[in-house]
Amino acid sequence: MNSRHQEWLHPIFREHPALLVSAFYVAASIIGMFYSWAYLRHFGINVFNYAQLSDFLLASLKELYTWVLVFLAAFLVFIDNASSRRFERRGPNKWFGWYGSRRYRLANNFVAISMVLIFIFAYAQSQARHTKTGDLKRVDVTFAESGAVKSSGLLGTTGQFVFLYDTNSERVDIHPIESIHSISFQAD
Repeated sequence: MNSRHQEWLHPIFREHPALLVSAFYVAASIIGMFYSWAYLRHFGINVFNYAQLSDFLLASLKELYTWVLVFLAAFLVFIDNASSRRFERRGPNKWFGWYGSRRYRLANNFVAISMVLIFIFAYAQSQARHTKTGDLKRVDVTFAESGAVKSSGLLGTTGQFVFLYDTNSERVDIHPIESIHSISFQAD
């Protein structure tokens, strides 16, 4: 961030530190929402029909790889912006003056966000391909009413639904949590 942004941001965060927690919550929810959508869409599931905002927060925390991408991108942008500010302090340069500009640093932030989203999307696609080949956690679901047991792959869960996938028939089943008595699986 440039010094002009720091001049008005630092007092706000110093005066209202809870804003940092809120910002983290919003960022985590957006990351979880994007990953969940990118992953489950490969199975014909519109996750927005089944999830609540808190489900997206948990989804981002389940996939730690997404956070590695976010922190790596933030670190690289921080380093590049610091270098850009040093370049700006050295004075104008005919060939690389753009690098030391505030406009470059602002664009750099948007490029980093775009890159993170692209990598999360690619990671979700890769995970979906692995899942479709049978590389997913197998669970035995016991239903509450009938007591019937169904063995299937677990795609994911929300606060109200469980997403199951049968790799042989390529069938997706979505069950409300209330209809399930238990979910069991072999420990790794």
